[in-house]
Amino acid sequence: MPLAMTPEQQRAFDEDGFVILENFLAPEELTRLSDAADEVVARIQKEKDLPPETHFQIRNALVQHDAFLDLIDHPRMLPLVVDAIGWNIQIRTTHLDYRPPYPADLQAGAIGTGQGADNEAGYRNVTWHPDLASPEIFQAPSLDGRLPFMEIKVFYPLFDMTESGCGNLWLSPGSHKRPPADLHEMDRQVPDEQALELKLPAGSAVLWRTATWHCVGPNQSQKTRKIMHVGYHYRWLRPTDYIQQDPELLARCSPIRQQLLGAL
Repeated sequence: MPLAMTPEQQRAFDEDGFVILENFLAPEELTRLSDAADEVVARIQKEKDLPPETHFQIRNALVQHDAFLDLIDHPRMLPLVVDAIGWNIQIRTTHLDYRPPYPADLQAGAIGTGQGADNEAGYRNVTWHPDLASPEIFQAPSLDGRLPFMEIKVFYPLFDMTESGCGNLWLSPGSHKRPPADLHEMDRQVPDEQALELKLPAGSAVLWRTATWHCVGPNQSQKTRKIMHVGYHYRWLRPTDYIQQDPELLARCSPIRQQLLGAL
């Protein structure tokens, strides 16, 4: 019996590969997370002497601030996560994606191609891809060539991305049902009619299968892209952000958090 997911959400998750939850976070939750992102980024920029325009990701972000830690078992999201993938899970990754706007004179490449002046300048116009696949596209044993269902992520935009071209996440609905070899044969060029640019207000959430083909568009807005990602996978898989979390962190966590953080 589902804990929280409605029949329509279950259909969207199964058929499209994702569920969109607009304005999911309460205003005070959004403010806390956005402020935490700015605080953590400012600290790392100072420690590493990085200029303000630097774009980067912070992996294992949950150890950087309790606001991020509190997302992993969010009382309204965790039941949806369990409905989607089951209870025998742990965190594979938590990462904060921080991308200031492009310089005004920087030309963006085509969506999802990984090509163009922005990519050459190090802005990583991310190509269409599924997660948990090799750079050459998934080559592991499979019954039908498709990626097995191993992971989901929750995507939290901490800034307003209701407009196009502000570093939006692009998804190809239903592509989790297709073998990654299809994407390889397409030279990673997803037709417009098979692609969806997510335009969401700050504080929304997207619960999605990471086998769904996706890419990140350029940030040609005047806004800084601030996104938190929380990835859940089965406990028999190894996490990618850490080998073992800090024992002091585990000691102050509830049993559910301890499980999610890999404690046995």
